[in-house]
Amino acid sequence: MSEATQHDQSAAHSNGLPVWRRILLIAVRVVIGCGSVFLGLYLGTRSAFEYAARWNVLLCAGVVIIGGVIVLARVRQRLPPSRKHWIAGTAVAVIGLLVSAFTPVSQTCCETVWIISLGLPLPWTTGHGDTWAQAFDEAWRGTSVSEPVSAIANVIFWGYAGMIATLGLGVNRRAKHRSVDARP
Repeated sequence: MSEATQHDQSAAHSNGLPVWRRILLIAVRVVIGCGSVFLGLYLGTRSAFEYAARWNVLLCAGVVIIGGVIVLARVRQRLPPSRKHWIAGTAVAVIGLLVSAFTPVSQTCCETVWIISLGLPLPWTTGHGDTWAQAFDEAWRGTSVSEPVSAIANVIFWGYAGMIATLGLGVNRRAKHRSVDARP
């Protein structure tokens, strides 16, 4: 086999993936990253006009934008995060999502009606009832999902929060590794 043919084959399968698969992965990453940035901008601008700039909406928008930029950037790392860092990031995402599903964001009580919204950082379902327990049960069953965009944004928020935690721990690991290497 000639040297030019070997070079073409190695270029076509760099990183062990065929060219078409690498292009598809890049396209998916661009769509997810841009979509996340646009979702964050949508939530941020919507917060300014509808939610009166509540902290939880702005926090969600910020994390989703940062996560989208990280997905778009996808910088190659010399010392990638370890398995412990991936487990910690996954724990942040799963525990955050589970805790947020049971956390009442807002509750209002009138003379006879309780209204409870569940979801953190964005309320995604609301329940009404004569007692707090009735309203919480109705909200948890999801009989009236008030904001499907907020429910999707909560899942994306906690996924990106886990990813940011994983990358933050990886950056800390690299910084420690560099400081050990820099010692005389």
